[in-house]
Amino acid sequence: MPAENLKIFFSDRMKKAAQIFLCYAHQDAAQVEPLYEKLSCAGFQPFMDTKNILPGEDWELVLMNAIREAPFFLACLSKNSVNRRGMVQKEIREALEVWRQKLDSDIYFIPVRLEGCMVPPALAKFQWGDLFQDDGFDRLKLAVNTGLERLGVIRPIRLRSVPLNDLSNEEVKLMLQRNDFFDRDWYWMGKGLRHQYEVAASGKIVIDHTTGLTWQQSGSPYKSTYTDAEQYIRDELNNPKFAGYNDWRLPTLEEAMSLMEPVRKNGDLYIDPIFDQQQHNIWTVDKVAGEPGWNVLFFHGYCIISVAGAISCVRGVRSEPAIS
Repeated sequence: MPAENLKIFFSDRMKKAAQIFLCYAHQDAAQVEPLYEKLSCAGFQPFMDTKNILPGEDWELVLMNAIREAPFFLACLSKNSVNRRGMVQKEIREALEVWRQKLDSDIYFIPVRLEGCMVPPALAKFQWGDLFQDDGFDRLKLAVNTGLERLGVIRPIRLRSVPLNDLSNEEVKLMLQRNDFFDRDWYWMGKGLRHQYEVAASGKIVIDHTTGLTWQQSGSPYKSTYTDAEQYIRDELNNPKFAGYNDWRLPTLEEAMSLMEPVRKNGDLYIDPIFDQQQHNIWTVDKVAGEPGWNVLFFHGYCIISVAGAISCVRGVRSEPAIS
């Protein structure tokens, strides 16, 4: 299958897989709308009647079809909904019928409490989440992502692509822990990402469907200063439209560290063997006090602030448009 068709296939599959039906009492709309926005910002596809049903559509038919098609059903529970007759109960009954057709290991029916309230006995078999707790939304994201993995889908993880002009050691350590990235010195227990790599453009590029990033398979054949690295991106990649693209750039430290493997896999390098071995270390766009700073050292297995006059290789990266 051609690379472009593969990208379309993965995007369409992920769009459908990340759909989440939001069931709620209309009195709770003011609480559910921010949830809808947070799920959207996290890359999911929430379905909310007031957002997704068009004027003139048979709203009840659309709702029932959405429940049957969505891989996830989110029952938003509150004092307004748990003892209320009407559409909420009808939606829950329909979702329970769908759940009965799922595998025992599937995560489909997810009750979440918007406030402290009773969970109906019929739903007590499901572990619920509390969105009013500090970690409530994070646990919800974990549940959906785990459900996606069990469905055999790895949803793209969006990494920071905006450069930082003064990235501190403390911020880097937090980033490594948050993403579970391996760093031999600062986070040796990190497991790294489970990548879905695809080689394309006659071996020139590596598409990572886990992060939505496209990387040079190799990179600059020599080490250079940061200024020369920027020139390499411009003259060797963007001006000639390397692999058909003119939006190549230096990676952020977060993006570059996503390539770090927790063990040596590519000769002496902590990087997947799908990449060229020549680039032992690479520049990132992130700086320290406005000066070129952060390098990723695949030979040593860590990231480090460069010293004055440092030289490093370049591995260009570009971002695919966010799935929406």
